[in-house]
Amino acid sequence: MKRIITAVLAMSLMFIFCITASASSAENGLDRLKDEIDSSLSRALDDSTADDMDELGVTPSDAAKLEKLDMRTFFGWLWGRFRETLCTPAVMLGRILAVSLLYSAMTFLTTENRELGSTYGNICVIAVITVMADTLSSSFSALQDSITCINRFMLTYIPVFSAISAASGNPAAAGAYSSSTVLLCEAAGFIASGVLIPFMSAFMAIAVVSALNTRVKLSGVADVIRRLTVWLLAALMLVFVGLLTIQGVTCSAADSVAAKTIRFTASSFIPVIGSSVSDAYLAVKSGVGVIRAAVGGFGMIAVFLIALRPFLILLSVRLTLWAGRIANDFLGLRPTAELLRTMDSVMAVGGSILIAITSAFIIATAAVLSFMTMG
Repeated sequence: MKRIITAVLAMSLMFIFCITASASSAENGLDRLKDEIDSSLSRALDDSTADDMDELGVTPSDAAKLEKLDMRTFFGWLWGRFRETLCTPAVMLGRILAVSLLYSAMTFLTTENRELGSTYGNICVIAVITVMADTLSSSFSALQDSITCINRFMLTYIPVFSAISAASGNPAAAGAYSSSTVLLCEAAGFIASGVLIPFMSAFMAIAVVSALNTRVKLSGVADVIRRLTVWLLAALMLVFVGLLTIQGVTCSAADSVAAKTIRFTASSFIPVIGSSVSDAYLAVKSGVGVIRAAVGGFGMIAVFLIALRPFLILLSVRLTLWAGRIANDFLGLRPTAELLRTMDSVMAVGGSILIAITSAFIIATAAVLSFMTMG
């Protein structure tokens, strides 16, 4: 009798300690997974974006911090960033207005001599271009660096998010997301490295020639290029999002059927503990799904913050160009007003490219997350 009682007590203690050890091991494994995710994604961010993430209190694997992100605080932080970017364009606007006032005075003094007025006009255009050169060059560099940083971050982010998505029971949707976004990364890298700066420089050269030589009307060409670029980006975005939506719906349905089949098989064919195995599978899937949602939200915020800096710079420069163009139109200075109008088209094209690439990544991640949650 004593042996039976001793054996029962020993088995009970072993069972209790095994459960405790198993739970502790699972918890430690989950913590290690979160640490690895935090480490790999944080290293992929540039220093400025990492500082912004720390300031907002957002981490890759903690969904609770994303939920605590206050909209009022975020918009206040966004307004502060915008005011910081306005400093350099405001100085540029003051210089443009100073040159325009001098040009207006010289035009008033030389109303009877058209050749001299035309010479002063060309000098004024060259002076305005000189004033804007540094700001526009830094804007183009910021745009190129931003697209490069987005590409670098996404090449690290896509395998992490796809692996977590596959582990949460959505391997087909994760594969569709990975293949589509990797193709988008290759296109973004090609645009940033070989297309963006030459295209923007040629576009700006058209603006300069159109302003210096009034006989050559190239402002219409610049407007056509701007419209064509916007329509082309819109068409590519439509095709990309449409194909990804179709793949996401079909793959999510297949993943849902596979998950239900696994649960049904476990509950029906595993004796005694089949229902427990099925419930455990659902619990693990839900737990990994929480991490997937946190990683997905972190990726979207990271891409948004990387693109935010050059977008605010482009917006502030465009506001400056608008103000300068209005002032030159008011003063009757057509060459400089035409130059500023065409330069605004150049900045609009750069902003369109940035918005298209950023929106493609964010919409793709949000759509795939939505499909996975529905499944």
